Amino acid sequence: MKNVQEWIQNKLVPVVNKITSLYWFDIIANAVLYIVPFSMANAISALWGVIRKFVPWLIDLSPIGNYSFGLSGLFMAFIIPHDVMVKEGRRDRSLLAGFAGIGTYMLCMTQIKVDEGLAFTFTQFGAAGLFTAMFLGVIVGLIFKKFAHFSFFKEDSMVPDFVKNWFDNIFAIVLSLLVGFIMTYVFKINVFTMITVIMSPVTNFAQSIWGVIFLSLVMDVFYFFGVSGWVWTPITMTIQKTAIAANAALVAAGQKATSIYAYGFSRYQHIGGEGTTLPIAFYMLRAKSQKYKVLGKATLIPSLFNINEPLFYGMVVNNPFMLIPVVLVSIINSANTYIWMKLGWAQIPYVNFDMNNLPNVVSAWVQSGGCIGNVLLVCVNFLIAAVIYYPFFVAADNYEYKKEQKKLAEKQQQAVAA
Repeated sequence: MKNVQEWIQNKLVPVVNKITSLYWFDIIANAVLYIVPFSMANAISALWGVIRKFVPWLIDLSPIGNYSFGLSGLFMAFIIPHDVMVKEGRRDRSLLAGFAGIGTYMLCMTQIKVDEGLAFTFTQFGAAGLFTAMFLGVIVGLIFKKFAHFSFFKEDSMVPDFVKNWFDNIFAIVLSLLVGFIMTYVFKINVFTMITVIMSPVTNFAQSIWGVIFLSLVMDVFYFFGVSGWVWTPITMTIQKTAIAANAALVAAGQKATSIYAYGFSRYQHIGGEGTTLPIAFYMLRAKSQKYKVLGKATLIPSLFNINEPLFYGMVVNNPFMLIPVVLVSIINSANTYIWMKLGWAQIPYVNFDMNNLPNVVSAWVQSGGCIGNVLLVCVNFLIAAVIYYPFFVAADNYEYKKEQKKLAEKQQQAVAA
């Protein structure tokens, strides 16, 4: 196991760190994080919607969700080219780049002619269009990046800066819109459908039992070696947000949700934080070693709200006693969650609820539309993790306790000798 650990740390982790520091990976990762607050705003209306099922006379707040999370694709199309310009040191051009991103994105949308003008399918503006927004955002970003330092004017020109900006960005704006025009109007390509087809092998795999196990295992194993699960956000968040939007649309149409690996799936994997480490927090309260006992007191409350970085980095990361249980918990809880939802014992998530720091039973209940089976599933997965972690924690605690006793004995001997 030591050889495997050294290989992962010395060979694999540096590769992952290199990938996550790449120009476009960093741009997309930041763009995903930018839309999180809007998703959280949607969470308020989502929670309110669940309450309305029991108190139907309450006012409908769903428009808040429609115009927050429901516009996430539009936001993504803006923020990617905007951030490219910021990264290039051309903040003066960032807004125009973002506007060009929105224009190109809407140019590629399916339009329906009506008496009043043109109509768009609203779902294209939201999470259902995230992959397309990323694709077009990167294209617009590349174009603006190419012209980032081009100018018709000399630095000492007397022309006002805002006028310079008009002319200096005209090529990038026209080229961006021309790309959308050629694809949509010349070649008659439905860009949204094209991206869906291209991404279908990835999304189909993610919606299989092997996909959910693989994605969870990769995240948890790298977390064990110190690479936070946040680095995978551009991949996992985009898949899950697209899936939850599709599930919500199906349920709204009176059909059943079908995409299991949707936003909310992690509520059954990250109980107390990534890796389901809440049982460890409780175990540490009764640890023999002072190190773990103190760490338990410090991390229990954060763990109840799914903040486990202090616990994970303090007790789990690179701890040889913990690798096997982390792997087992990742595989078994992911598979168990998939099976429960596939069999209908728990509801597939369809309510976008982004308050991840609430206890998991609350999130699971809201995201399932108030299904008690999902609450029970969280409890079952917690117990599974508790059983798996227990013998390994005891072994780690005994090992740490013996180290502490040895150090104490050495200090006592030094004191006597002095």
